[in-house]
Amino acid sequence: MHLRTLLLGVLVTIACPLLATAEPVEVLTMVEEGTEIVQVTTSLLRYRFSEAGGTLRSAFVHFAGYGTTVLDAVPGWSSGAQPTLGYGVSLPFEVWVGEATSDPRPYVAVAETPEAAQAVVVLSHAGDDLVATKEFRVQWDALYTMDVGVDVSAPGERIRLVLGHRPSGSEMELVFLYDGRTSKAPLAPGSYARFQGLGLVGRDRVYFLRLDGGNAVPFLGVNEAGHPVFGVEGTDQIALRGTLYTGRNRYLLLEKAGIAVVAPVGFFSQFLVWVMKFFEWLYLFTGNYGWAIILFTVIARVVTYPLMRNQYRSMAKMQRLAPKLKRLQEKYKDDRQTLQQQMMELYRQEKVNPLGGCLPLILQFPILILLWQAIMHSAELIHISPGFLWLRDLSQPDPYYVMIILATGAQLLQQWLTQRRTPEPPTGGTQMIGWVFPIVMALLFLSFPAGLWLYWLLSTLLQIGQQLIFDLEMARETKRAPAADGPPTP
Repeated sequence: MHLRTLLLGVLVTIACPLLATAEPVEVLTMVEEGTEIVQVTTSLLRYRFSEAGGTLRSAFVHFAGYGTTVLDAVPGWSSGAQPTLGYGVSLPFEVWVGEATSDPRPYVAVAETPEAAQAVVVLSHAGDDLVATKEFRVQWDALYTMDVGVDVSAPGERIRLVLGHRPSGSEMELVFLYDGRTSKAPLAPGSYARFQGLGLVGRDRVYFLRLDGGNAVPFLGVNEAGHPVFGVEGTDQIALRGTLYTGRNRYLLLEKAGIAVVAPVGFFSQFLVWVMKFFEWLYLFTGNYGWAIILFTVIARVVTYPLMRNQYRSMAKMQRLAPKLKRLQEKYKDDRQTLQQQMMELYRQEKVNPLGGCLPLILQFPILILLWQAIMHSAELIHISPGFLWLRDLSQPDPYYVMIILATGAQLLQQWLTQRRTPEPPTGGTQMIGWVFPIVMALLFLSFPAGLWLYWLLSTLLQIGQQLIFDLEMARETKRAPAADGPPTP
C-alpha cells in the first residue's frame, strides 16, 4: 500500500508540478464562559471571534516549522504550548464610546463561507448609543493575514477602537506607520499626509493592522483594569478598511502583507533575503518547492564546479604524492621538525596545497546554511504549497526517514568510491571516521526539514558524478603525459 502511494506520488509530482489542492476553511461555533465563540481554522491560524464586545479573542498560530513553537499573536496571551490570556486584558476591536474604558455590549456573530477556501465573520451591534459592524474575511492559504472592515457610528461621541494590549518590557515594540515610514510614537496631526497603520513588532511575532482607508487617528489609553492599550479613534464615526497581520516575524510574509518596513533587516541579513527571494522565484518557475530545491542544487553545483575542479586536482596530486610522503615519514620518523620541512619542500616542488582537498567539503556548508535559512523563513510558503513525492511538507521532517536513508547511503557510496581511487587508503581511525561520520550526521539531524535532506542527497550524487568525470579527465591526462624514463605513452 505504501509502495503504491509512493509511486503515485512520484507520477503526480513529475507530471503535474503545478497541482495544488484547495482545502476548506473550518468554521465552528461554540460557547465558552457563557459567550458564543466563532472559530475559524486556516492552514496556519486558528481565529476565535467573541460575541462579548465583538472582539478578536485569539489568533493562534498552530503551524510550527523547524525551530519554532505554536503561539498566539493576539496581545495579552502568554507564550508556550498552551498560551493563557492575561487578566483584565482588552481584546482587539473592542469599542469605547465617550469616556468608557470597557465594552460590555453583546454582539451578534454571523459566519458564512461564500467559497470553500474562504470564511467571512460579521460581528454587529445596534443600540441607542452605538451601531457597529465588524467584518473579517479569512482565506485558507492566507499568510497570517485577514481583511478587516470596521464601521462604527455614535453621533456626537468620541469613539475609540481598541486594537490591542500593550505588553510591558521589551518583548514587543509598538510601531506606527506614517507615509511609508515608521515611528515609535504617534505624530502630531498635520505633520504627515497619511496614517497607514499601527501594531506590535517582536523578535518572533508581529501583530499589525495596515490601513488601506479610513478616517481614524491613533490613540494610547488605559482600560478599566489599569492595562495600557493602543488603537484608533474618531468622532461620530469610524470607518476603516485594512489588513491585519497576526503571525511570525518573517520578512517575505511581511513584504507580501505590505508591511515589511515595520521589521527592517540588517545589512548582512539582506543577503539572506536575496537568497530567499531567489528560492521563491525558483518555486514560481517550477511550481513545486521540491523541484525548486533540485534546481537550486544543480545551479549551486554548476556555479562552484570550476573551483571544485581545481580542488579535485589538488586532491589527486596529494594521492600521487602518498608514496613519497610515506618514505619521508619513515626516513625522518625521529625528527619531526626536519620531516615537516621536507614535506613542505615536496609540496612546493609539486605545486600542491595540502589543505586544498578540504575545500570541496567546507564549501558545501555555507550553501547548506543559506538553503536551511531559506527553508526556515519560507516554511509557511512551503506548507501551503503542493507536496513533493511522499513528502507533504518539505519544511517538516521526513515522516518515513526515506530521504535521510537515501542521503546517508549516497554519502557512504561516496566514501567507498573515494577509498577505491586512493592508491594507499587510510587505515585505522581515519578510515573509520569516513564511514561513521554520515551515520552520526543522520542521527544528529533526524529532525531537520526534509528539504535539506533532499538537497544533501542530490548534492552528494552530483558530487559523485563530478568526481567520476574528473577521474576520466585525469586518466586521459596521465595517459598522454610522458613517462619518467621514456617517450609519451602511445
